Amino acid sequence: MNTQKAITGLILAFWLVLIGVTYWRMELRFLTPAPRPAGAADIDPTQQPPAPVQQLRTDAGARALHGRITLLNFWSPDCACSRFMEPHVRDLVARFQPHGVQLITVILTDDTRASDEQVLGRWRARGIETPALVDRGGGLARRFGVWAGPAAVVVDARGRIVYTGAYNIGRYCTNERTAYAQQALEALLAGRTPPRAKTPFYGCQLPQ
Repeated sequence: MNTQKAITGLILAFWLVLIGVTYWRMELRFLTPAPRPAGAADIDPTQQPPAPVQQLRTDAGARALHGRITLLNFWSPDCACSRFMEPHVRDLVARFQPHGVQLITVILTDDTRASDEQVLGRWRARGIETPALVDRGGGLARRFGVWAGPAAVVVDARGRIVYTGAYNIGRYCTNERTAYAQQALEALLAGRTPPRAKTPFYGCQLPQ
């Protein structure tokens, strides 16, 4: 009996350690900025540069990146970090779309086994209502100066980039003081400059 209890205790201890290691590995992804890869554009949103493209072809048709405020949501279907951001992105859609803000999801993938429609289907299954497009290999993301997802890029109504970086510093996006993408949208709607133009990228690096 004592031997059986000891084995059960060892198995339980092993699983607890495994869960702890998994948790802290994920936590480190949100606390350690992703290194910048070769080929990523050097975007300085404090200078409010124009967006590198004037429109994007999404599954809902062409979407211009001028004329109204736009949030580009860079999302990876294979990245747990992106999935952790989904409640926050869903909240941003519900909060800002009624005020005329355009939200577009850019899906980062290098999955050669899935068609674009299959990749888009994964996003639609999340139940977040935004137009979307597939960015295979992350070429579009690099043009916007993005090198990890989840990430946000905010473009003002003039078509100028005013914020790039993380949605929030923290896994669950619950800290209002560091909800920088949200703050950028609130500032633009109020006719103000976003309080912070750039933060590091956390999470999963772009496909190579």
